[in-house]
Amino acid sequence: MKKRQLKIFTLIVTPILAGSIVFTTNQSLASDSQNIPPASAESSQSSSATETPKNTDGNSVLRLSLEDALKSIETGNSTLQLTDSKILIYEKQYQQALARHNANYSEVDEDSAKARKLNHKRTLWTLENAKHDRDTQLENLKVLITNQYQSILALQQQEANLKVQLKNVDTLINQLNLQIDLGMTIQSQIYSLNAQRSSLEAGLKATQNSVKSSMIAFKRDLGIDLNREVVLTSDLLTYEKFDDAKLEEQIAKAIENDYDNQRYEQDIELTQIEYDIAFYYDNPSADQFQISVEDKKATLEALPVTKQVSLRTAYNDLKSLENSIEAARLAVEADKINMEILQKKIDVGVSSSIEIIEIQNKLLNDQYALLQDINSYMAAKASFTNSLDN
Repeated sequence: MKKRQLKIFTLIVTPILAGSIVFTTNQSLASDSQNIPPASAESSQSSSATETPKNTDGNSVLRLSLEDALKSIETGNSTLQLTDSKILIYEKQYQQALARHNANYSEVDEDSAKARKLNHKRTLWTLENAKHDRDTQLENLKVLITNQYQSILALQQQEANLKVQLKNVDTLINQLNLQIDLGMTIQSQIYSLNAQRSSLEAGLKATQNSVKSSMIAFKRDLGIDLNREVVLTSDLLTYEKFDDAKLEEQIAKAIENDYDNQRYEQDIELTQIEYDIAFYYDNPSADQFQISVEDKKATLEALPVTKQVSLRTAYNDLKSLENSIEAARLAVEADKINMEILQKKIDVGVSSSIEIIEIQNKLLNDQYALLQDINSYMAAKASFTNSLDN
């Protein structure tokens, strides 16, 4: 009797970066896989169909672009709101201290001396530092929210790809079952496929759990009702290397304009006033104020070196991430080449279609690893840029 063969074809599904390759033998699965919305890391587009987060309605679906998510930080993030509340308190303390200073009361003891010479300056110093730190906090939150947004997009794409992979494994299992029924193969050949399917199911559940956990953290940091459904409408950010053409100039400028120089210079001046008052009124703490002044002078003197080390370390970390991305790209390309080679062997009947599953899974994992590296790089790049500007 003439031996019958079932030929296995492959399908390239739009990937996270270069293509998640899966296999199928019927047109319906091919159509399903092609309808998966791609989340390309090579293109950055924001959907216009977005709305500003409204955190009072937990029932409606919130379509949220990355741009709108960043805009909502100041009104939705609880830690930033707490900072704003503290700044209002510092403002009130400064006004009170300034009023006592302007009242020009007689100096009769250490407390009245502080009221005339120190408190209004110290409270103003605290207020100005808090405002600056608030700006820094906001920039750091923007990096955090962006990274959360991108990570969720990557996880959602991985989830979609795993679902397609599972469908196609099921198709191959059905084909082998048909071959078994026709006496064309033996039952043991399906065991490997069942093991692969179990592995894919475990990976899918883990990815789905990660999506849920990441989304909860994202909603919490934006003050969105945790029960409200959120649909992310922006695409993954474009991978762009940091432009280091003027790095030395940028580092030098960052060191020169480092806000901590002003912070410590003023702190030293205020601590010196505290020492003078304490010394005049024979306060035993005067020695501690004097020691504190010297410690702060030493810190101020070391700030340029400390800042430079911090910036160069961050830059070196960026370069390391660039190398990791390049290595991940090469791994993905190697997976694609191996897929093509194996497919040709399958087409001529020298390899089994079952062998392709492992390579396909490796391709999915390598693509996801590449996307994670890109997300890490873009977050580190944003943080480094903030450090240069801060």
